[in-house]
Amino acid sequence: MKNKTLRIGLWMIAIILSMLGTIYLVAWKSPQYYKLEKISVSKDSIVPFHDYGAYANHPRPFIVEGENFVIVGAPHTRNPKNPDLRLVHQKWNRLKPTIALVEGRLGFLIPYVMDPVKQLGEGGFVKKLANKDGVPVYSWDLSKESLAVALQDSFSREQIALGQILNPYFSNLRFGKPASPENYIQPFLKRAAYVGQEAGFKNAGDVDLAWKKYFPQGPDWRDVSDEKELPGYLSFMMAASNDLRNRHLVGVVKELTAKNEKVFLLCGSSHAFCVSPAFR
Repeated sequence: MKNKTLRIGLWMIAIILSMLGTIYLVAWKSPQYYKLEKISVSKDSIVPFHDYGAYANHPRPFIVEGENFVIVGAPHTRNPKNPDLRLVHQKWNRLKPTIALVEGRLGFLIPYVMDPVKQLGEGGFVKKLANKDGVPVYSWDLSKESLAVALQDSFSREQIALGQILNPYFSNLRFGKPASPENYIQPFLKRAAYVGQEAGFKNAGDVDLAWKKYFPQGPDWRDVSDEKELPGYLSFMMAASNDLRNRHLVGVVKELTAKNEKVFLLCGSSHAFCVSPAFR
């Protein structure tokens, strides 16, 4: 009886391990950041983000394209029926890209079980197209570590840590407030280590203390969405971050097209508009 129970247990463990192995093999992993071989993008080749508000009524999606590249600036969505995705598909088919670039790192997804757009947004749709056509996918973005280092020229390390911890929450709030904002930011506390501030950001309570230091009159960070201008220094930090990211975006597209790649890049519409002067 004991031997039979042991055999059943071992079979169950084997089945579970096999299932986990299969999931690991078929699951989508976050794309790697594309690292420039040479950084040579001039500062005047983009629209500075602090000037973007004067042009914010531009068409959406905003398309920048040339013979060997397409930059699609699309509003963020998690609606699989969003009509902007049809345009993304049309531009993809017309270009027939050899490399795809998405904003951010996307995330984990089990195909056929999870919907790419509902789970990962418009970037998930591009990842789906790329997988279908056997096209490699990278993130055009700067890594959070690189961005944190670059921002130290203009902001304190505590300010950078607080902003990087909360930025994912600010971006996600447009899709609805999570049941626990405190739990939502928990995975991002580790970003404080990028600027040596991990001792000051061990939990959500530490985030509250730092937030009240810079925003004693409010608002509560739990109610802040980046659909609108962020409060205080965070607005200036967002502008500085976007300028750094946009210069990197330009460099990535120009480097890859110089290598005869056909580049399909998806980003937010503001990014596409701000980089457009570099491709005129």
